[in-house]
This record gives sequence, structure tokens and C-alpha cells, in this order.
Amino acid sequence: MKTTAFPSHWIFLAYLVLTFYCLGAAVMNEFVEYQSWADLGSYLSAADFAAWHVATAQHTMPFLTVPAVLLSVVLLLLCWQRPPAIPRLALWLALACHVLFWASTVLVQWPLEGALGQGQFSPDLMERLLRSDWVRKVLLLLEAPVAVYMAHRVLRPVRGDASPHILLPVQGAPSNACASA
Repeated sequence: MKTTAFPSHWIFLAYLVLTFYCLGAAVMNEFVEYQSWADLGSYLSAADFAAWHVATAQHTMPFLTVPAVLLSVVLLLLCWQRPPAIPRLALWLALACHVLFWASTVLVQWPLEGALGQGQFSPDLMERLLRSDWVRKVLLLLEAPVAVYMAHRVLRPVRGDASPHILLPVQGAPSNACASA
């Protein structure tokens, strides 16, 4: 069984998976980590909160930050290896979401989290962190339909053809042939 998969389709698949993973991880981060900080922060001393913040925040790195960086890298790769079915405008919209996401992360979220990590907890600071984090989630929520639209474009048949744009292997097909599924 031989497959003839275009690199752009694998890149797009990685983009699609990472987009929805990052959206889910961002929402979970809000309801698990940030809400627990908001709920328990006022009961802890500044030093205890800072230690707790640093201990819990380091666990988000492999599950939220690294996939978000990978998603941005994959999106940039997708800009260079764009499947023909994906309109450039859709990629530009997704890229704009990422630029704004990272601007919010670097300019707003990280400084607020830095203050929390130094023991500067206050209900006002926590409220600003929670509100500003919704900017990032809204950007991911805006990007999700764009990703679905791109997936629809990649997977839909071309001009009445019954096959999608992605070539899949067919078991029992000659080794030099690929059939469309």
C-alpha cells in the first residue's frame, strides 16, 4: 500500500488538530487554573500564593504554551505549503488571530501572571487576568470556524467529483496508485 500524501495536507491536519486542542486547553485553563487562583488566592498569604502560582503555572507550559507555539509554527508552515483548496484570505484571518493572541499574551497576560508569581495577588489583579484572558479565547473561538471552513474546503469534492482533495490509500490498489476516498 503506497500513499501519496502532499506535505501541505499533513501540515493542515496538524493545524486542525492543534487549533481545537489549544481552544480546549485554553478553556480548561480558565475553569481549572485561573478560577482556582481567584477562589483561593484571598485565603493564602502573598508568599504562599506566589509559591502556588509558580508551582501550578509551570505545569501549563507543556500542555498549553508549547502546543500554542507549535500551532503558530504550523500555521506559518501552512502559509508556505498551502493546500490549493484553502483560500489565502482564510489563512490571513487565522494568522491575524495568532498575531493578536501572542500580542495579548506577551503584553497583557505574562505581565499579570508575573505579578501574581511575585506574590502580588489581589482580587482586582485576578479579575484583570480573567477578563484579559477572554481576549485570547475569543481569538481562538474566531479561528475555530475559519479552521472548519478550511477543512470543508479541503475535504469537499471538486466540481461534482465524488472525491475530496486529500488522497488516501486504498487497500489492494496497485503500489503506484492512490485512490480518492
